[in-house]
Amino acid sequence: MAFVADGSILPRLSGDSDLPMADAIPFTSPESLAIELDAPHRGKVRGMGIPKGITMIVGGGFHGKSTLLNAIENSVYDHIPGDGREYIVTDETASKIRAEDGRCVHNVDLSPYISNLPMGKDTTMFSTQNASGSTSQAAWLQESIESGAQSLLIDEDTSASNFMIRDERMQTLISKADEPITPLVDRISLLRDQLDLSILLVMGGSGDYLDVADTVIQMQNYQTLDVTEKAKEVVASHPTRRQLEGTTEISRPRTRKLNRAGLKTQLEEGKFRIQVRDKTYMRFARDYINLQALEQVADASQLHTIGWLWFQIAQGKGWEKQPAKVFNQMLNEHWFRSMPQYGDLAKPRVIEVMAVLNRMRKAEFE
Repeated sequence: MAFVADGSILPRLSGDSDLPMADAIPFTSPESLAIELDAPHRGKVRGMGIPKGITMIVGGGFHGKSTLLNAIENSVYDHIPGDGREYIVTDETASKIRAEDGRCVHNVDLSPYISNLPMGKDTTMFSTQNASGSTSQAAWLQESIESGAQSLLIDEDTSASNFMIRDERMQTLISKADEPITPLVDRISLLRDQLDLSILLVMGGSGDYLDVADTVIQMQNYQTLDVTEKAKEVVASHPTRRQLEGTTEISRPRTRKLNRAGLKTQLEEGKFRIQVRDKTYMRFARDYINLQALEQVADASQLHTIGWLWFQIAQGKGWEKQPAKVFNQMLNEHWFRSMPQYGDLAKPRVIEVMAVLNRMRKAEFE
């Protein structure tokens, strides 16, 4: 699902800079995970190959776990010379998901993770204008799969703890009948085995994921170690006593239909405004869209393009049955020729086109 070349510089100069950190320790692959790729203009490049399946990045705090994940999540795009991450490559469909309290959710099937809500609220077509942490993360996961993601990237630091894990003591105290959430730890192997997804997890606080991990990478003083076999020994010598929750099957989320007319009505009533302040904020007609949680939007110019893609699809009538597929086709067919000839447009991924649309509070899905 990803490749990290030896010699790569992972940390950035600062939190608001894309420049490489001076005097950073260059990346070196552990021998057991080392592979070689052929680059057209460089020849063989050695580095760490992260295989498909479930991979954990573990280690103590401040040892470089999230830094490695950040480099991987941003390598769905090519890097310019001098970036330090030129030869880091990630599955182009990889989606970084996290908790996002307060976001809207439009008719998403959350039932694999959330069910039996108080008052009998239906979770197979769940909508809210104020999602909780666990609800927002479950929705993001489902939306990513619906949009075509084959890989998911998750950092425990930005995740809802009750979406990620429910330990033995909590299972004993609160029965499953009184807990609507089925944690990801009980569904993740089904995502791999039945939906053929790969998941990369940064995890420093819960060892329960060791039971399902295919590969375990430790960051130690910014050096990378393959501790997969050691993790298997830990699992064997310290077996978990928590009970598996949820069903033994999972299916892909249904493809929701998008109301084209709703977008057009917004534009007409909102005096046709597509405004972008920076990569964390966008206005489409009367809808102000908060995008601070979307860590894989690389530049505000992508948001300009997204707005114009929506404008084009809004010219049609009725409901679009497969919006992600249509947007993908538009992006793969000389998308820039149908855009206003501005100098601030850049190509987004369909993952972000749909992610931004899912956060439009007035969007209509069914």
